[in-house]
Amino acid sequence: MKSVILYDSIGGNTEKVAQRIYDTLKGATHEVHFIKFTSKIDVDFFEYDLIFLGSPVINWLPTKRMMDYVKKKLQFYNDQGKIIPSSPLLSGKYGICFCTYAGTHIGENEALPMTMWLRSFLEHLGYSVLDQWHMVGQFHNETDMNTQGRLGNILGRPNDKDLLDVENRVKGVVGALAGLMAGENS
Repeated sequence: MKSVILYDSIGGNTEKVAQRIYDTLKGATHEVHFIKFTSKIDVDFFEYDLIFLGSPVINWLPTKRMMDYVKKKLQFYNDQGKIIPSSPLLSGKYGICFCTYAGTHIGENEALPMTMWLRSFLEHLGYSVLDQWHMVGQFHNETDMNTQGRLGNILGRPNDKDLLDVENRVKGVVGALAGLMAGENS
C-alpha cells in the first residue's frame, strides 16, 4: 500500500500529529511519503492508496494555501476528466482527514467544517474517506485562549496522550485495511 501524509502546519501542532502518523505508518505499509505543504509541492493524489490530509483549523477551514492548492488540483483533475458525475468510489483508495484545533468558543464544532471540506475533496476524487480526526492543539502566544475556552486548559496539546491516540487510530486503520485487502484477495 502506497501512503502519503500531506499536511500544513503553522505553529507545529498539526506537524506533531502528522509526524506521529508517519512514524506509525513507516513499518506498517510498503511506501510512505511525508510532505509538509508548501506552495511548490505537486502531488498526484491518484498515485496513493491511502491519503492522510491535514491542516490546522483557521476560521473553521484549512489554511488558505492548502485550500488554494486543493481547488487548483480539483480543477486540474476535472479538466483531465477524472472528476466523474456521482463520484464513484475507486477500489483500494482510502483517505483520512485530520486537523488540530483550539475550539475555545464552541469546542470540536469549530473543527468539523474543516475536515468536511477536505473530505469533500477526497470524495470528489473517488476516495473512501474512512474517518475525520479532530485533535486539540494549543494556541501559540495567546495564554487566555489556552486556559479560558470551552475545552479547559489546552496548554501543551497535542500532548503524549493525544499522540498515542493518533498512533492507535493509525494502527486500527492499517489493520482494518489489511484485513479488507486480504478478504478481497481470497
